[in-house]
Amino acid sequence: MFNNADQFAQMQKKSLELFQAVALKSVEGFEKLAELNIQATKASVADAGEQFKTLLASKDIKALTDVAAAGQQPALEKIGAYASHVYEISSGTGTEITKLFEKQFAEGNKQITAAIDAMAKSAPAGSEGMIDFVKSAVSSANTAYDQANKAVKQAVDLAEANFAAAAKTGRTSAKKAA
Repeated sequence: MFNNADQFAQMQKKSLELFQAVALKSVEGFEKLAELNIQATKASVADAGEQFKTLLASKDIKALTDVAAAGQQPALEKIGAYASHVYEISSGTGTEITKLFEKQFAEGNKQITAAIDAMAKSAPAGSEGMIDFVKSAVSSANTAYDQANKAVKQAVDLAEANFAAAAKTGRTSAKKAA
């Protein structure tokens, strides 16, 4: 597959670049999640403080129960929004990393095809059947990869649609409960 050390070094360089790109995308995703958690914590502390002040200002039991009941609806909505943001960040990061791997796969596929073509040019007479077999095997592997990739994308799309529907139903149910 490699005719010289330069080709091998180039492949290693591309692998390192892919690793770095994936690591950077992962760190970016973690940064977004950390920022979301900081914002959620600040908002939670502020809301708890406000609710506690309101509870202390209540004059009777009915006012206490009204304050407690009123606090449940916004809390449910915030939990749903938080989960939605976490999902968006995770999904976006996963999509970007998938694109990096798909690009690397396509480049690797081009290299394999070029290597097979080079091998075919220098192959001895009578080895056409073996070359055709190798090309067929590579083609079959690529077809299987494409089909699996499409199936995974469909499953992800279905899961995203179900998640969105569940989130919408949860928000509607929470509003009806309040």
